[in-house]
This record gives sequence, structure tokens and C-alpha cells, in this order.
Amino acid sequence: MTKVFFTSIIQFVILGVMEMKWPLKELQEHRGEPHYFSVIVDRESSLMTRNNEIQAVSPIKAEGFLLYENHSVLANFRIDLTITLPSSRSLELVEVPMQIAIEELYTENESLFLEQDNPAEVVLPLEGDEVDLIPAIEDNILLNLPLQVYTAEELKSDQMPSGADWVVISEESFETKRLEEKSNQIDPRLAGLKALLEDEEKTE
Repeated sequence: MTKVFFTSIIQFVILGVMEMKWPLKELQEHRGEPHYFSVIVDRESSLMTRNNEIQAVSPIKAEGFLLYENHSVLANFRIDLTITLPSSRSLELVEVPMQIAIEELYTENESLFLEQDNPAEVVLPLEGDEVDLIPAIEDNILLNLPLQVYTAEELKSDQMPSGADWVVISEESFETKRLEEKSNQIDPRLAGLKALLEDEEKTE
């Protein structure tokens, strides 16, 4: 490991609660060298505003690097957090650990990058004179929220909540019941034919 590379790691590993913004000029000065970071950010209020099912969000730890090359900035990092959501079955609050790998490419001039042999599927324009990873963090968290959440006890039991005249059933049970009811239904045309055959049998 070269001295310059080692210095870059020390300089860009930052521990603490902060925003995730880096001046583009600073990244350009170290083009071709990965700028490593380890940052803790608090996005609870913003995420709860964007999705009202979210009840709490732990501080988010982000670790990875930024790399400036060819008028573009590659952001490659991972986030770790715990998010609190209501159970899909009982609405009891459940803490859900999340670990998400994120890769984003930001470019100063999109047309320059698209001229390359293998352009990335998604290229984001650089807005202003800095790289801000907060939108990528929030969007990826919301996109990766689990569709169904259960408490540890609910995962061990198939029992669903019920009341005097209602009961909650799973999607699988609902689909099975629907298919059974459909198979038990008799086509009206077949029912008429069946009645006609029964009448003929009686007259014979």
C-alpha cells in the first residue's frame, strides 16, 4: 500500500454524525484514488415523513468509497441500520435490521459517459459542485423495505388475529380458499344439462 493511498484512507475515514456531501473539486484533486469513508447519519425524521409506516430508524452507518474518473464519480458503499415497522399481522412494532449494498454513478456530462463502450444502466447527473449521497441512501432504504413483517412469536405460529365476526387470513390461505370455491362452482350450462339428464332418467 503506497503512502499516498494510506493517507487517503486516513483522511476520508470519518466517524460521527454528519451529512454525506463531498465537494467535487476535492474529489477531482485525487482523481484515480478511492476516497474511503465511514460515516454515521441520522435520517429518521425524513424517512418517517416519506413513509408513514416507519415508526423509528436507527442511526445509519455508511461505509465505502468515492472514485473520480472520466468526469464521473463512482459511489460504492454499504449501509447498515435498524428500522421499526408494524407487524403485518398484529401491528405490533418490529425492529428490522437492514444491510444494503449501493452503487451509484454521477457524471458531470452525461453525454461524455454514454459515449463509452459499456455505459452503466443508470447515470445520475451531478447537481451543483458537490456529491450528495443522502438521496441514494433514503431511496434505497424505501425501495428495500420488506413487504411483510412479523414478530418472532408470529413467525413461530400460524394463528391469525380474530374477533367476534372477523378473522385475518394469510394471502396463501385466501388464494387456496378462492380456488376451492371456484372449483366447487357449477357452470350454469352444465347444471341445466345435468337437470335435463336427470329428468330423462326419471321418465325411462
